[in-house]
Order: sequence, then C-alpha cells, then structure tokens
Amino acid sequence: MGKKTVYFILGLLAFGFRLFQELQSSIITGINGGYYPVQVRSILEHGHLAMNDMPFIFYVNALLIKSLAWLFPSQPLEALIIFGIKILGALSIPLVVIPLYKIINNYLEYKPTKLLEYSLVTFVLFSFSPLYLSAEMMKNAYAIVGFTYFLYLFLSFFKCRSVKHGVLMLLTLIFIAFTHFGVFAISIIFLFIYLVSIYKVKALVPILVMAALGFLVVWWLDPFRAYNAINIFEEWFGLPWRIAFYPAGIASFIFSVLISVALFFSIRNDEVVAKQKQLITIFLWFIVVLSIPLLRFELWRRFNLMLFIPQTIALLLVFPYLIASYQKKFVVLLCMVSILSIIYNLIIPKQSSISTDSYKDLAFVADEVSNPEQTIIMVRHGLDWWIVWQLKTKIAQSHIKVDKSMVSKYKDIMFLRQNKGHNDLYPGPGSPFFNPSVPKNSILLYKSDYFELYKRTD
Repeated sequence: MGKKTVYFILGLLAFGFRLFQELQSSIITGINGGYYPVQVRSILEHGHLAMNDMPFIFYVNALLIKSLAWLFPSQPLEALIIFGIKILGALSIPLVVIPLYKIINNYLEYKPTKLLEYSLVTFVLFSFSPLYLSAEMMKNAYAIVGFTYFLYLFLSFFKCRSVKHGVLMLLTLIFIAFTHFGVFAISIIFLFIYLVSIYKVKALVPILVMAALGFLVVWWLDPFRAYNAINIFEEWFGLPWRIAFYPAGIASFIFSVLISVALFFSIRNDEVVAKQKQLITIFLWFIVVLSIPLLRFELWRRFNLMLFIPQTIALLLVFPYLIASYQKKFVVLLCMVSILSIIYNLIIPKQSSISTDSYKDLAFVADEVSNPEQTIIMVRHGLDWWIVWQLKTKIAQSHIKVDKSMVSKYKDIMFLRQNKGHNDLYPGPGSPFFNPSVPKNSILLYKSDYFELYKRTD
C-alpha cells in the first residue's frame, strides 16, 4: 500500500469519526454552535454576514447549502444549513494531510520510519486539539490547514530563499486572514520570530510594517477583533481553575514542554549545523510564546488549540538528533495521546450548549415575541446564538446592563432564564454561563421546565 493511500485512509477515518461525533446531536455541538447557522442564513437570505467576521468559510458554507437546496428542494432550509455545516466541519482537519505529506516527503532531508510518520499523521488527526476543532470552530480548523501549508512554504523558503515560495506564502497568509483572526495572528507572530532570529535589530522596521498591514486587514474585516488585538495584554496571569475542564489544553501544554526540551538540547548539540539550529530556535520560541500561561484563559486556550501542527513539525526537525531511546518514547507518546483522545471523545463527546429538548422548547418561547426586529433579549452565554437562530431577535449577554440607549433603541427588552437542559463548559463559581438578573418591573411571559421569559414593563 502506497503512502498516499495510507494518508487518504487516515484522513477518511478522521472525517468519518468527526462526522459521527457531530451527528450525535440534532444541533451543532459547542458553546457557539448557533453562530455559524446565523451567519450562513444571513448570507442566503440577505447576501451578507449578520455581523462582521472573517468571511471566507461562511460563504463556502452558503455555497454548499445552495447546492444542497437545489438537490433536495423539499427539505427545510434550516435543516440543510445545520447538516451542511456539520459536513464541512467534519471535512476541515482531515485536509491537513495534504500539506503534511508535502512536509514529510518533500522537505525533510531524512526518511522517517513508517511508524514515526504514521504516528505523527494520526496525532495530527486524532489528538485532543484537532478533535476539539469541530464544526463550531470550523474557521479555526480550515485556517490551520492553511497554516500548515504556510509552514511548508516557509520551510522551503528557508532552505532556498525562492521568490516563488515567498509569493505563495503571502497568498496563503491572505487566505488565512480571510478565514480566521487567531490563526492569522499566530502566522504573523511566527514571521516576527523568524525576522528577529535572523536579522536581530534590523528586523524592527519590517516587523512594524507587517504589524501595521496586518492590523489594517483585520480592521477592514472586523473592527471589533482589531480592537481586541490592541487590548490583548489587558489581563495577565489569567489561568483560573477552569483549566481543569479543558483536557485538550492540558495535554497540549505538557506536549509543548517536552518538545521545547528536545528543541533546546538540539540547539546545544554540536552535530546540528548552524542553519538548522536557526530553524529549530524559531520553532522553540514560537511554541514557548504560544504555550506559556501568561495571557488570560481564553487566549491561552485558543493558542494551545493551534499548537499541534508546530509541535509536529518541531518534532520532525529534532527527531534525528534524539537518542534512540527518546525516539521510541516520543513515538509511544504520540500513539498514547491519540488513543486516549479517541477514547475520551467517545466516552465524553463534545456537547451542544443546550439539549435537544430545550432547543425544541425555544419554538414556544418564540411565540411570545411579537416583534423580533425591535426586541433584544438578555441571555446567558452559550444560549445566545441559538436565540438569534430561533427567535431572530437581537441578544445581549447576562453581564450587559440595560441603559438609556438600549431602552430608546428597542421596543421590547426581555430576559430569558434557562433552568434546565443546558451544558456549561465551565461550571461552578465564576462561570461565564450565568442567567441574567430579572428587574422587579418585569412580567412573566412564558414558563416551562426549561425556560422563563420576562419582559421589562417600563
């Protein structure tokens, strides 16, 4: 059996496993599962996004669902949207085998054993982070496929300084920018580290130019994300107890520490040539910068989700310089992480933010909203996008205060409390998934086992 066939089979197995996980729920899994349906429906109905974001993947979804609607005209549009999003979400990460094959078989100057090669491919497809990147994080997943190709082009450029590879890197970076802000940000960070490692102080001017251009691109696509990029360091040392509910991040952090140790000792190895040491240094700094727990939890969580590709490439770079016993241990570790991840996801699959029964109950809540265009509903995080999807109102999360501008802008201000049928990603004190407080001057419009809907009366 040829290598390409093995890669294809592993990718196909990953697609099947991911689709199986998605189809366990009638809605989309994850805290922000309702976000993609809202955006895609807006494109299909109005020709544009419902709110600013990196647009590429949403339009790809809309194109697929247009095709599905043509093939299955009797099916409701809402059902096709959710099904189409699940299909594209399952397909995302398996595509990474294409650039990964190029890195392993076209770039490396040594020939890895089949056991190492296929263990790495399995790790990239089935470890905790890639399996966590489900349909609700599809932009992130497809951008990581682009980032993997970007790193392949970078490795080729680093080896021969080809103009062709430089131009392709730029085009890939543009694709990433139109796909996902976070992956675009780490791509820029990677280039910053490369420039500083090679050119030292002389890198300052190109770094400033690159940062300015990157910021302008993000501002053009989504000003809110550009603002967040400016305020990225407003909260430091922000890893709370919630890390205990995030096994993907814990596994990624431990693996980053082990890889970083291997990279560090490879730099000190006299057998490693100077140019290879430069490359290893770039990956060492990149992994360290993204994995250290100095930023607030959500940034640390998202950065760690994207590290499995740099970790894989870094291990490939240093593997020939490891002693035989450590080579075997890394292969065993790769296999163990992949197996544990598959078992974990089968036993504790990623949940939707609301249960199927509570999702169905939203249809009855919608009957109490007579003027959705002029209504805003205060709602807990995790339920918010499903409210927009089902009720077609505006939403605000529970911590937002009702002020004069909100009162003047909306005819009806409502408060939706969920008492049953919800899955909190981080339960306990300090959780962001709390119900809104209901003002005294409110009337109860609807009550069930799942929801209580109140309306502000003045």
